[in-house]
Amino acid sequence: MMAAHMVAMLYGSDFSWMPEYAANVPQIIAHYGGSYTLKSAGQVEVPEGTIEPPAGVGVFTFPSRQAIHDFLNSAEYRPYLELRNRFSRTEILIFDA
Repeated sequence: MMAAHMVAMLYGSDFSWMPEYAANVPQIIAHYGGSYTLKSAGQVEVPEGTIEPPAGVGVFTFPSRQAIHDFLNSAEYRPYLELRNRFSRTEILIFDA
């Protein structure tokens, strides 16, 4: 089975929810075989194209696309998804390695 990657681009300005999210979500990601490859909360540049620069970017590796979908749709993750969506907007890309 081929590994799959997820890129999450986070848009928003109120990140008061982040400590609760960061304290709980990594364990849920690990439960689905995933891991953070890279996290950035620094300034993001867009040297080419017209995409809006996100406030943060996360790059994740999972064993498969199905594992990513299972994580995103899991009951364990749902409260944190709702928390994140209450304060921000996220664009997610999924692709194979």
